[in-house]
Amino acid sequence: MISSRAMTGRARTAKDEVLALAMERPELGSVRAARELKARSVRLSPSGVRAIWERHGLATTYQRLMLRKREIGNGNSDLSESQRALLQRIRVTRRLSSREGADAPARREHLIAAAARVIGEKGYDRASLQEICAAAGMLPGSLYYHFKSKEDLFVTVHAEGFRQLNEAVDAAIGGLADPWLRLEAACTAHLTLLVGSQDESLVAATSLFHPADAPLQRRLNRDRNAYEERFRRMIGALQLPEGVDRTLVRLALLGAINWTRIWYRPGKRTPAQIAHHLVQKLLRKSLG
Repeated sequence: MISSRAMTGRARTAKDEVLALAMERPELGSVRAARELKARSVRLSPSGVRAIWERHGLATTYQRLMLRKREIGNGNSDLSESQRALLQRIRVTRRLSSREGADAPARREHLIAAAARVIGEKGYDRASLQEICAAAGMLPGSLYYHFKSKEDLFVTVHAEGFRQLNEAVDAAIGGLADPWLRLEAACTAHLTLLVGSQDESLVAATSLFHPADAPLQRRLNRDRNAYEERFRRMIGALQLPEGVDRTLVRLALLGAINWTRIWYRPGKRTPAQIAHHLVQKLLRKSLG
């Protein structure tokens, strides 16, 4: 570990700045830390900040608070009031978490659902861990019993959303032979989850068109690619005029159905009616 004292008297590297900020402001998550570093002319992505934390044993807020406590060498006396309160809450949570036992799987699923609601509403970057834990009815430190970081939680929410989408699409197209009907059924399944109550599906579907920073994007791509491959195969089976770019057809169709969540209002057109119009009235009439 590089202490703040060891960094004085020489030019700081980006790693030095990250570690110094971890001691100075241990309560900051990786997104807020990256913003603070940017204000100090240090440009690192949240994933880059997390990577440095993890290499130095500072992945959790508790670890960073304990670093500050060790650095000041005087108990909690030099922690700020909010930092002392946060450390106390985390300690209580850690004690409670050690007793969770059989309740842990259910609490983990509840946390995933709560994270999906908050991230679906605010987006990944603007959704704070405090908001997610509040929505789940748990103390902030409890999250670290189930996930190492906000990114790990998001990756899990993302994967669960695509699992739901994949299952829904596979069930909808099963037994259908006509390629246009298969595509329509797949779009209906996608739209039904997108405008319904499945928050994980909403996070997954909307993430198709919201790129993340590179390390996080690599973790998300496997789920995205597996889902898009279903549509690639279905559009590949359509009889289309020579020269039609099937990649553009796929991207335009997915963009259209995902944009539905912006304007959709229940009680007007159903997901099935929207899918029928997009596939049969627009695509098939113009390209078939």
